[in-house]
This record gives sequence, C-alpha cells and structure tokens, in this order.
Amino acid sequence: MMAPKNKLLLLLSFSLVLTAALSSCKSNKENNFDASEISTVKTLPENHKQFIANFYPDAVEANQNIMRKRAMLIDLRDDYRHVVHKKRKLKTLNKLAADYKMGDNYFTDSISKSEYKQKIDSLLHRVDYIPEKLIMAQAIIESGWGKSKFAREINNYFGIHCYTAGCGRYPDNVENPKFMVKSFSTRGACIEEYVWLLNTGYAYHDLRARRIELREDNKYPNAKLLAEGLTRYSEKGDEYISLIKSIINNYLPKDLEAFTKYYNAGEPELSPES
Repeated sequence: MMAPKNKLLLLLSFSLVLTAALSSCKSNKENNFDASEISTVKTLPENHKQFIANFYPDAVEANQNIMRKRAMLIDLRDDYRHVVHKKRKLKTLNKLAADYKMGDNYFTDSISKSEYKQKIDSLLHRVDYIPEKLIMAQAIIESGWGKSKFAREINNYFGIHCYTAGCGRYPDNVENPKFMVKSFSTRGACIEEYVWLLNTGYAYHDLRARRIELREDNKYPNAKLLAEGLTRYSEKGDEYISLIKSIINNYLPKDLEAFTKYYNAGEPELSPES
C-alpha cells in the first residue's frame, strides 16, 4: 500500500502536469491563426507589417472613444424629461454638439420632445464610427507607410493642415504657403483629429450620407463604400478613391485584429486555410 505522503506527492505531480497541459492547449488555441484571415494579396515587407501592427491599435482606440460618446447619446435619446426638464447632462450634450460643429446651445431647456430626439439623431450622424481599414488605407497613402517626414517628426499621418502661428510646420517646396502641416503630440491624437474631420467637415458630407444609409439598412459602416465619399480629400478625386480601395484590397489583411495579434505574438503557428 502506498504511503499517504507518496499519494499526496503523486496527486500534486499529476495536478501540475494536467495544468501545464491545459495551459499549453489554451496557448496553442489562442495562437493558432487562420492564414486566410491574416494574409495579404501583395507580399508585404517587414516594415509595412510593423506599420499595420503598430498603427491599428491606435485606430481602434479612436473609434472606441467615439462609440462611447455614441452610446451615451443613444441612452439619453429617450431620457428627455431628465435631460431637458431637470437639466441633467444638458451641458454635456451641448458641449458634445459644439465639439461636433452643431452650434452652441444646440439643446435648450425649452426644446420639445420631438425636436430633442431629432437633434440627438442629427448629432448621431456625426458621432459615429470610421472603419479602421479606411483609417489605415489613408494613413498609408498620406504618410507613405509612416515614412514621411511629417509622420516621423510631428505625428501627422494624414496631411492635416492648420492655419495659426506655431500650429505646425510649413510644407516643403511650396512657395508662400497659406497653411502649415499640423503638429500632434502623439499618433493617437492625429488619428482622433482625422476621424473628427471626417465626421464634421463639410467636404465629407457625402461620406456621412453613405454611412447614414448603411445604418438605416442595419448595416455596419463599410470602408470601401465610405471611401467613395472622399473625392474632396485629394485633388486626385476618383483616382484617389481607387487608390484607397486598392490599398484595402491588396495590402490590408481581411482581419486586422487577428493580423496584429499574430504579428505581435512573433508569428506563431498558422491553421490551414479554409
């Protein structure tokens, strides 16, 4: 008969082996990526892969910030009495409306219930998601995969302009420039402003109109469809739209999140393509 002490040691040993095996299985499962989800049509050099993996999380964070604001608006849409009559969140709503260029004092304490809901809906048309693939494609085009001087030195990945003294740097090879290339403290701050510009700028009304149509059809905003509303982003017009779509089709993986996890995990095992 086995001694109690030996039995305890055996049980402990078995428990450790089982735990290790389960952990190993879990690790392999988490790191087993589908090649069809993370591959690209065009072969990417290492620095391009690195750009995608580094840039994508900041694009996600920018959208998460927007979607938190959007969720708040949706919650407040049916809370007319508390917001207007009791003035709860009224200042918050007006600040958000002003931030998104809907005007000052957009919501008043004398507004009717139907007008209140209508104005919330109008604000929701601006406080909305910009697909990460569209963000990534434009960043790739405008910054040359992050290699441009303005991307490297002042975190401007989208060619965003500014017009006040000290707001950025003058563009190269432009005689008597009337604008500067805006300087940002971080890459994330630049993405935040780019997304805000698409959501508020008059020139991008068509993009927002396409997004509204998709929302009304209960469809999530699609990168290539929204790209068609960006003809005024570049002097190239329709050619620029074709370039955005080409980047999305050929140089971005189907699943950006899976690609980023795969790349940052050191390119672990791939599962066979389905």
